[in-house]
Amino acid sequence: MKKYLFITLFLLLLASCAQKPLEITRTQLKDKIAGAWLGQMVGNIYGLEYENKFVDEPGEGPFVFNKAMTKMAAVDGAFSDDDTDVEYLYLLMMEKYGIDITYQQVKEGWMYHIRDRVWLANRAALGLMHYGFTPPYTGKKEYNPHWFQIDPQLINEIWAYTAPGMPKYAAAISDWAARITSDDWAVSPTVVYGAMYSEAFFESDIPTLIRHAKEYLPQGDRFRHIIDECLDLWQKNPDDWKASRKVIADELYVNEPDITKSIWNADLNGAMGILSLLYGDGDIEKTLLIGCAMGFDCDNQTATMCGLLGVINGVGGVPLDRAMPFEHWTKPFNDRYINVTRFDMPDASIEDIIERTVVLAEKIILARGGSVREENGEKIYTINPKATFKPAQEPAATFTLPEKHGRNLAREANEILALTRETDRATLDSCWLTIPVSYRAYTVDVINDGVVGGPGAAFYSLGSKSNAPKQDYFGYRWDKPVTTDMVSFHYGPLEEFGGWYSNLHVEYLDENGKWQPVQDATVTPAWPYCDEVFFQPHNGEFIFTFPKVTTTAIRVIGDDAVLIHWNKYTKNVSAFISITELEVYEAQ
Repeated sequence: MKKYLFITLFLLLLASCAQKPLEITRTQLKDKIAGAWLGQMVGNIYGLEYENKFVDEPGEGPFVFNKAMTKMAAVDGAFSDDDTDVEYLYLLMMEKYGIDITYQQVKEGWMYHIRDRVWLANRAALGLMHYGFTPPYTGKKEYNPHWFQIDPQLINEIWAYTAPGMPKYAAAISDWAARITSDDWAVSPTVVYGAMYSEAFFESDIPTLIRHAKEYLPQGDRFRHIIDECLDLWQKNPDDWKASRKVIADELYVNEPDITKSIWNADLNGAMGILSLLYGDGDIEKTLLIGCAMGFDCDNQTATMCGLLGVINGVGGVPLDRAMPFEHWTKPFNDRYINVTRFDMPDASIEDIIERTVVLAEKIILARGGSVREENGEKIYTINPKATFKPAQEPAATFTLPEKHGRNLAREANEILALTRETDRATLDSCWLTIPVSYRAYTVDVINDGVVGGPGAAFYSLGSKSNAPKQDYFGYRWDKPVTTDMVSFHYGPLEEFGGWYSNLHVEYLDENGKWQPVQDATVTPAWPYCDEVFFQPHNGEFIFTFPKVTTTAIRVIGDDAVLIHWNKYTKNVSAFISITELEVYEAQ
């Protein structure tokens, strides 16, 4: 009898020590989701003033927010920006398609609603969608030259604050969403932020949140190591964030390999967010100011970290002087979220956005093994903390190009034909550039070397500065006639201000020495129907097929796209082409 009594007492002790089920009332859930939205808006709107202002050295206060005040006054509320508007888009998409949306549905939403005001990996992914790719191919490093940039960590928080207390699920769906635009280690900050947002509904200690979140990254992951480094620096320099910032900036910016060196590097900016959070002591205002001073692409870090603190502290932790800076406002941001960035997306009441997000969170809680009961008129949710994410099975995500045949005659050409044979480096270096130097070649000789991407593969046909548009051509001449019916043109990485054709066609040299267009040519995929940067595919291949021609020379020729760029040094130099390879195939 004593033996059984002992076993019973032991089992009761184990039960008492077992993890209590996670429970949250609807009122608490809504307060924290409201804190997430309002905290993000505070961080984004006020951090925008100092975006990319501080690179070599951190910023020094006092900080003023004239841009924020001016833009809020203009719309009499909060205004959309790329740190909140894609979350708003995903809210609309989950309402339309359900909580288990697919990559194909994401593609449709992006292509319809996002038509400008995206940059780097986001812009490259959008161009690849228009080219014909579906995520995750739009984020893969062989197609998206910006795969390593900051983009995913600033647009995906909603997957986590609709998954309260489910960090495993939040980390996995954040990884899934991050791969729409990015690849490899660049998705890791998004995973960490997703896990932190989800756990923050029940955990308020910031170092604990950070340590738990890093466990969702594999051993050996670079950002996991960086998180450990940030925690160590914070402990060694508890009152000197500048010393910690210098160590990380030296490691991830000053000494970063050129191929991924960027003020928008994902791990660099992710680390600045972690440091801002640690040194901000759980206070949104302090975190905002330190985040601005950390520099680099700071508005993204301030938006994400202030939103995270909004989850921890609820609406009460959002500083009223930031959320209600005008006397006539009686609600945070005047309860107005004004869409100034996305096509055909409505303005909204912020309170309505919050309520709709709560509705989605309830659906996700219940669909992932949770439950709900009602006590005294209040819904109480029980959370399944072990919930997992399983993406929907989808069909192949790329289209099929025509099969290439015969020999590539480009390798046997006696002469490369080009309007510009060497890049004017002084002009190029004066421009606002986003593609790392390592991608570039400076002479046209690379277009028949068989290398279609990667370091040193892309020739920029940029001459000296000129206001005049130009017609660019690339081709080959042979000493003896060749017969061909297929030409493959490969773009290289494109800049924001140019690098692509408005139009393109194939010409051959006839027996009289005159250039003639090939007849009945088709191009796969279809040529972009406009010159806008957001429709252009980095590293895109276009294959022209046509009836056989016999000739001693062939070329592609077309008008360079001409854009007006905001940067004064770049304004009049958009007329050039980025090309990695031009292949000419022998007819069968």
